[in-house]
Amino acid sequence: MDLVKIGRFIAECRKEKGLTQSQLAEKLNITDKAVSKWETGKGMPDVSIMIELCDILGINVNELLSGEKLSEEKYKEKANENIVSMIKVADENRKTKNRLILIFAIIISVFLIIRVAIGIYESIEIGIEYDERIMQCEITENDITYKVNGLSIINADREIINTDTETLIFITNRIYLMNKIRSHYETWDSMAKLNNGEGVSFSSSISIDRNEDIPDCKEKIKVYYTNKPLYKIKKANEKELQQIIDKSHLICESE
Repeated sequence: MDLVKIGRFIAECRKEKGLTQSQLAEKLNITDKAVSKWETGKGMPDVSIMIELCDILGINVNELLSGEKLSEEKYKEKANENIVSMIKVADENRKTKNRLILIFAIIISVFLIIRVAIGIYESIEIGIEYDERIMQCEITENDITYKVNGLSIINADREIINTDTETLIFITNRIYLMNKIRSHYETWDSMAKLNNGEGVSFSSSISIDRNEDIPDCKEKIKVYYTNKPLYKIKKANEKELQQIIDKSHLICESE
């Protein structure tokens, strides 16, 4: 099926009827861009409007698909060719649709696998105690800053909870957990020894602005190190939150 030839034929028939692209589009309740697409060989009229288009242009569907006016001798010959061409087009469309469905299914599957992996990762409890050689915290008038031993390669995740009377900040070393799985570290002490034991250098620090980063920040602030997954803290009710606090290490609090 020659789309360019069909497009030229549509343009010729339209002009013979004294119609602009916009006028033809209006009669068919479509956009003039769609008509332009046909006439430049970049697309085909939808099957649902072919008969109406042919009536407007004064041609039949067989002539439309042939891209030319047909004599009686050629009519039957072209009809068979056009039927075969339409079947091929429909088959290609079906294959394209199936490919798109397959790609979509693969994307969804990958997304679900990632979500499951993240869920498993977040549900693991670190199971190691706080060590001041690895993490320290300071609360000032404007900021809450926690410093981390650079060798722990840390980006400590946090969850902030506002109660009626105080702001609670829970910190956990998520990246350290990955190191623990890979290298089988069992304690903070084994990590600290990598930096020559007592000579720990706090080369990483993260600051939280009390005014900008914490909506409705309370005067009383407490910072905890916790082994609990942060998503459990976020969803915890009052009783569950107290249980988490009891099992967490208070690093520092405001005066």
